Amino acid sequence: MKKKLILSVLILLTFNVNSQDKSSAKEDKFLISLHYTGNIRNNNIVSDNYNGLVGLNAHYKLYQNESISILGGIGLDYFQARLSNSQIDFKNRLMLNPNFGLEVNASKSFKPFLNLGYSFFSSKYSIKTSNPTLFDPMDPAFQSGTFTKTDSYNSFSINPGCRLMFSEEFYFQADYKLLPIETNTTAHLIALGIGLNF
Repeated sequence: MKKKLILSVLILLTFNVNSQDKSSAKEDKFLISLHYTGNIRNNNIVSDNYNGLVGLNAHYKLYQNESISILGGIGLDYFQARLSNSQIDFKNRLMLNPNFGLEVNASKSFKPFLNLGYSFFSSKYSIKTSNPTLFDPMDPAFQSGTFTKTDSYNSFSINPGCRLMFSEEFYFQADYKLLPIETNTTAHLIALGIGLNF
């Protein structure tokens, strides 16, 4: 996860160095928002075992004119494990989502956007086994102890939303994120938060 985070930061810094839009040099280039993350339940391992709590988005405007802005950014969302019992214990997780986006300047206060990216998310849990009557040292199902397992649920992400500008610096953001992880596993996330444009 550390390597993925470092790679994402390096990509953003590369965008910053290579983006030289002379006409908008004095305009605001950065967007940072803090939001609540909601994980909609729909009967799969991601939605049933994790509660979305909080997230952070950071975007840099690679290009902008009076009508549109093209952005590159990173999203971080923190998930709290929902299920924990005597046999299985899920761990809290962090999702990393580098993305590119198009923002439309519909009006001075309303800015809809669409981000496309790739999310890095893994489920980590411990399984506790104990069966004193049936013991086969060659079969893990009959061994006593605790086993840790990690499953990857990386996926492309589709993220439409909008920003309502309170002023030139502050805004409210609402968005939806679709993660088509596998045929039977699709995550649906919603986010509501406030942000800073500078």
